[in-house]
Amino acid sequence: MGKFEAKIKEDVMQSIFNDTTKMYEMIENRFVLDDASRDALIALCNRFNDDLSLMLKEIKLA
Repeated sequence: MGKFEAKIKEDVMQSIFNDTTKMYEMIENRFVLDDASRDALIALCNRFNDDLSLMLKEIKLA
């Protein structure tokens, strides 16, 4: 993988991470979450980002 592809992938992943953060904030602002639910939501968002990163790491860009 070239430097340009690596940079593009990094930018795409950062954008996805930022969108996941926005989703978390939107949910937290619109729903009443207790600590356990908030922790579960954070864990779910983190797991999503981690799993997606692992999957996309090996896939070539179009």
